[in-house]
Amino acid sequence: MKKPDIKNPKDLLIFDAHCDTVYNLFDTTVDFSKTTQGHLDLPKSRSGGLKAQIFALYVNPVYAPHRSLKKALLLYQTLEKKVFLPGYGRKVTSTAEMNAAMRDNRLACWLSLEGGHIIENSVEILELFSSLGVRSMTLTHSKNTDWADSSGEPPRWDGLNALGKQIVTRMEALHMVIDVSHVSDKTVEDVLEVTSAPFMASHSNARALCGIPRNLPDDLIQEIAGRNGYIGVNFFPAFLKKSIFNQVSKNVEKYERHHQEILQRKREDPDFVSKAESDLFKKYVEGSASVDGSAVVDHIVHIADVGGIDCVGLGSDFDGITSTPSDLTDVSCYPTLIDRLTERGFHPQEIQKIMGLNLVHFLQHFDP
Repeated sequence: MKKPDIKNPKDLLIFDAHCDTVYNLFDTTVDFSKTTQGHLDLPKSRSGGLKAQIFALYVNPVYAPHRSLKKALLLYQTLEKKVFLPGYGRKVTSTAEMNAAMRDNRLACWLSLEGGHIIENSVEILELFSSLGVRSMTLTHSKNTDWADSSGEPPRWDGLNALGKQIVTRMEALHMVIDVSHVSDKTVEDVLEVTSAPFMASHSNARALCGIPRNLPDDLIQEIAGRNGYIGVNFFPAFLKKSIFNQVSKNVEKYERHHQEILQRKREDPDFVSKAESDLFKKYVEGSASVDGSAVVDHIVHIADVGGIDCVGLGSDFDGITSTPSDLTDVSCYPTLIDRLTERGFHPQEIQKIMGLNLVHFLQHFDP
């Protein structure tokens, strides 16, 4: 059998654990089959060798507590209309289905929920999404839910409350992947205590290299790896370097008053608030320093050193981040990342693991 040529990304299984492209596709003018202004579309994925992708159904927490479900279902419908029905990608729920999609030259599309608020505090709604083929869920986004603490706010529950423990227990029974990106350290610790299944941080970095709550400390990297889990490295420069995070934080302070004035117009309209926040996120990165792909590799190296080479991979957060490394601007740039990994001394087999095989091996734990 011919060995994959790592210098040819089309010979590799490139598989990323997190993108927010569905959020862009909700715009009626965006056509997935054509080159877009976004980070991921069909031409870019084919150019960069992307074979499989976990697509997040991201719903802004402003839709909580009772308007998230409809938004998530509309996003699901958008993915069906623009990606699945035309045959550009195929919804998959197992590694066998993924392999079949790739053999047919279709982008293998896994589905996740980004933010536990989407299930509106209902185990039954969690089960509904599982029946639709959604295979994972991040327990929080940037705000606490009614049952789990986020890394983005002061703690409300000291991790998971009783409902949160019930939800993650049900996820384990449904063979849904528990995703701890965005959550507080104590929430991760509670997941470790309550469940026994492997779990992942789909788009998180190393706190030792960028000291922010959003990133993982070494002890939790070790715990996730020890559970046969997976950590996908996020490409957002503000999560890669603390100096850039500090620059972005200054912009947050700079624009906060103006943002609040805008929100006064329609504060009770979640569509308006979500759009205003999206516009604001673009301003946050104004004037911030740039990094290149070597900063991504720094985090890959650190996570591999702490947790082992088998736990780390891609979690780009493409189409959910407002700036990127200078040479990793979209999914067509994966060959550049392969070059960076080679330059850093990773062997071909290790590069294959990082670029996709580790994520495949992790998801095999959840196959029927």
